[in-house]
Amino acid sequence: MLEAGDYAVSDDIGTVYRLDGLLNVKLLTRLQEPVRILSWSETGEFGTALVGKNSIVRIDARLKVVWTIEVPFTCTTLAIDPYGVFTFLASADGGVLVLDDRGKKAAVIETVRPLSHVGFLIDEPVVFAAAEHGLLATYSIAGRKVWEQPLWSNVGDLAVVQKTGHVLLATLNQGIQAFNGQGDAAGSFILEGTVSKIATSYSGNHSLAATIENSVYRLDDEGSLLWAAPTEEEIVKVDVHPIEPVGLIVLKNHQVLRLEWS
Repeated sequence: MLEAGDYAVSDDIGTVYRLDGLLNVKLLTRLQEPVRILSWSETGEFGTALVGKNSIVRIDARLKVVWTIEVPFTCTTLAIDPYGVFTFLASADGGVLVLDDRGKKAAVIETVRPLSHVGFLIDEPVVFAAAEHGLLATYSIAGRKVWEQPLWSNVGDLAVVQKTGHVLLATLNQGIQAFNGQGDAAGSFILEGTVSKIATSYSGNHSLAATIENSVYRLDDEGSLLWAAPTEEEIVKVDVHPIEPVGLIVLKNHQVLRLEWS
């Protein structure tokens, strides 16, 4: 939550936590089922959770449920926009449903492949989206396709460099690939191992990448390696503070680690 400086995390028994910048628990709530995907707005006012295969839950800043709806498809990924108004829902059968803040249909988007990874731009009402294989695209919240670009690699994760409008993809055996706002290749970074997770700061000067082999790497804005470290547990998520030199690593054993660097 960029403006609030807090984090939202969930566990596999349906608990949602609001943590402060030092990972102290400020609030928690328990939903009826485990949360599969959790996305929070940059303002900190609202979040959206996928519960089960097709239940979408809108949650406010106090972790109170605002509404719950069932969508008529299996949801593969979701994201809420930076201001907490629109929720982008991708279907396992292909296509996207965009909901407004009342849970009503705002737009429908057709896609050539089912999407698995989504990231909003803060300054423009558009999203970067990628399929697990074969597609990188940008769509407007109004349902318009801006561009679609074929990919020749698998994708494990996606991160948006907000300052430049670039997108970074964790492309497994092909390392990290960067694309500009028009879908053109802007660089690639090869790391040791199979890159599965990626996160970056607002300007892209701090990035964290994780591999299937349980290593984490910190990179600068040129893609140069600053340091690397192994972990004993599987890394399920990495995150980087938009401005401060702080990162998070979420491990499969339910640990959240906070990193600082100078």
